[in-house]
Amino acid sequence: MLNEQLHEELKFLQTNRAFLGREFLTWLWFKSETQNHKLTIGKYGTFHLYIDDKIVLSSASGSVRENSLKGGTPAYAFEAGSALGTGKLVNEAKFILQDSERQWTFSLLGDDLSLRTVRLPTISEADSHAHISQRIVYSQLLSNLVDELFKTFMELRISDNFHNELVKIREWIDNKVTIA
Repeated sequence: MLNEQLHEELKFLQTNRAFLGREFLTWLWFKSETQNHKLTIGKYGTFHLYIDDKIVLSSASGSVRENSLKGGTPAYAFEAGSALGTGKLVNEAKFILQDSERQWTFSLLGDDLSLRTVRLPTISEADSHAHISQRIVYSQLLSNLVDELFKTFMELRISDNFHNELVKIREWIDNKVTIA
């Protein structure tokens, strides 16, 4: 009985709070572009964040509910700006995250913020145990970085300053639509 109740509660959260993940991914895109792709991620320092070669924007209404853009630099495509302009939010994106020594590529899903298609930084360890240990360290670090970004977003989201951020996001969207 307890497992059923927990399952139902988790299902409710997934269904009714999924918009937060889509808002988060859209905010990441906004922050990346408006801060010259440089983000300070808590105690981890400064990283560069880019949308790679895939972005999916969606909405719950309208005649076209999803725009999936692949290849090249879809974040700068006319269709991406147009989709934002019609109220769509990022539902999935492939990112590149890098610091001065390492680079990760990964996809994030807005519905549950799950990491997919993760490519870890190059590992030069020849010893198989050291190689596996380093992969675990890099995997955990990526998870921590994404968690820290989400924490930053949620702190902003529940703060009084979120309205000001929404104004900036709207200006960014308007600029993307105008330029596109």
